[in-house]
Amino acid sequence: MSLFLGAIAVFSYAPFHFWPIAFVSFAGLLWLVADKTKKQAMLVGFSWGVGYFLAGVHWVYISIKQYGEVPTSVAIIILGLLVSYLALYPMLFAWLLRACDRFATKCSMKQLVLLAPILWQVTEFLRGYILTGFAWLELGYSQLDSPLRNYFPIVGINGVTLLFTICCGLGVYYLYHVKQSAFIKHTFGAIVALFAIIFAPVSLNSINWTTIDHSRTANFSLIQGNILQSLRWSREQLDNTLQTYASLTEKNFGKDKIIIWSEASVTDYEINQQPYLQFLDNEARANGSEIAVGIIDYRIGDNDANPDIYNTLLVLGENMPYQYPNVNRYQKHHLVPFGEFTPFRFLLDPIADLLDIPMSSMQEGAEKQPQLTMKGFKFTTAICYEVILSNLMWKNFAPDTDFLLTVSNDAWFGDSIGPKQHLQMAQARALEFGRPMIRSTNTGITAIIDHHGYIIEQLPQFQTNVLNYTLSPTVGLTPYARFGDLAYYLILSLLFILVFVKKRR
Repeated sequence: MSLFLGAIAVFSYAPFHFWPIAFVSFAGLLWLVADKTKKQAMLVGFSWGVGYFLAGVHWVYISIKQYGEVPTSVAIIILGLLVSYLALYPMLFAWLLRACDRFATKCSMKQLVLLAPILWQVTEFLRGYILTGFAWLELGYSQLDSPLRNYFPIVGINGVTLLFTICCGLGVYYLYHVKQSAFIKHTFGAIVALFAIIFAPVSLNSINWTTIDHSRTANFSLIQGNILQSLRWSREQLDNTLQTYASLTEKNFGKDKIIIWSEASVTDYEINQQPYLQFLDNEARANGSEIAVGIIDYRIGDNDANPDIYNTLLVLGENMPYQYPNVNRYQKHHLVPFGEFTPFRFLLDPIADLLDIPMSSMQEGAEKQPQLTMKGFKFTTAICYEVILSNLMWKNFAPDTDFLLTVSNDAWFGDSIGPKQHLQMAQARALEFGRPMIRSTNTGITAIIDHHGYIIEQLPQFQTNVLNYTLSPTVGLTPYARFGDLAYYLILSLLFILVFVKKRR
C-alpha cells in the first residue's frame, strides 16, 4: 500500500496536474506510519519513497542509458541506486516520527499536525543539501493549480510544502478520530483549521503583489535549436550547430531585440570560438539587438592541469564590443552531481568514467552574481537545475529586476515527463517573485511565463523554431521577494514551540 501511495503522487505534478492526489499520497503515508513500531515505520517510509521517486524521476534512466551509453542492466542498477538513496529520506522521516513518542503520542494532534510537518521539512532540507542536493519534486509544487497556489508569493515553495503537510496531518487526525467515534470531541477544530488553510487563500486572488509596467516593453526571440543530445558534443556536429543558431538569429535581428539561446548552445569552449562570437557581436550591434549565448568558459589558471570550466551565459551586441572575458555574464553556481561535477571524486570517479558525460568537471560560479542586462532590462538568471532553487534565485534577485531568465537543455530526458516537471518549477518561481519568466531551451519546453505563473506562450518540443513575444516587465515586490523565507521560518518556529507546550489536565 505504501509503495502504491508513493507512486500515485506523480499524477499531481506536470503534465497531469491532478493536485488532490498529492493529499491522498502523503496523508496515506501519515496514516500508515502514525501507529507503527519504529522498524515498521522505516519499512513503510522506504517503500513510499521508492514508489514516489521511481514514478517521479524514472526519466533519469533515459540520460543514463541513451547518453551515458551503458548496458541496460547497468542503467537499471544505477537508477535503482538513485531511487533507493532518495527513498532513505522518507524512511528517516517515518523513523523520526515514531521515535519522538516522548513529545507526541501516536495519532495525536501534536504528532500529525505539529511534529510531522517539522520532521518532513528537516528531511527535505537534507535531501536538498547532501551531495549538493536533489530537491526535485518538493510536495508544494503539486499545489501550483490548487487554492494553495496563492501562498507562493507569500511563503515560497518551502512554506507551501509546510502548509500542505499540515493540511494532510489535519485530515488524517480527523479521519482517525472519526474512526474512533470521537467526532465532536476531537475533530471539529481540526476540520475548521483544514478548510481555513485550504480555502482562505481564495481571498488572495484579487491581490496583485506586482503590477505590469506598460510604459516599457521588451521584444524577445527565444531560439530553440533542437540539436539531438546524441550529436551535440560531437566535433562533426559543431559546425552544423553554430550554423543553425546563427541562421535562426540572423532571421530575427531587429531594433531593441533581445535574443536568448539555450544552455550550452555553443558546444565548445568560449576561447576557441572567438571569431564566431565576435561576428555575432558585430552583427547584433549593427541590427540593434543583443544576444544571450550559452557556452562553456574554459579558463587556464596558475595550474594548467586543473583549468576552471564554467557553464556560462554571456551577452553579445552591447555598446562596447565583445572582448573575452566580458563582464556581462552569468556562471552557473549550483552544479549537478555526476552531470557537471563528481562529488568525492577520489571515491566516485569510476562512476563518472562509466557514464562518460561531456563537461562533467566544472567549477561553480559565485553564489551571488550581478544581474544580466540586455537592452536596458535587468534579468535574474538561473541555468537549468538552478531554477528549482528558490533560495538561490532570491539571493540574486533585486528590487529593480525586470524579468527572471532561465536557459536549459532538457534533451537529456527525451520525450518524458521530466521537462514538463522542470517547466512547472519555473512557473512557481515566476509566481513567487511576481516577475515574468523567460525560458529558452534546446529541445523544449521553450516558454514565456507571466508574473502569475501561467504560461503565455510556448513552443512544441523537438522542433527547430523561434518564439517571438513582446512583454512588459513588472514592478513591486511580493512578500516572498521582499523577505524570502522569513514567513516560512516563523511558521516552522511556531510549530516547534507548540510541540513543547504541555496540555493542562
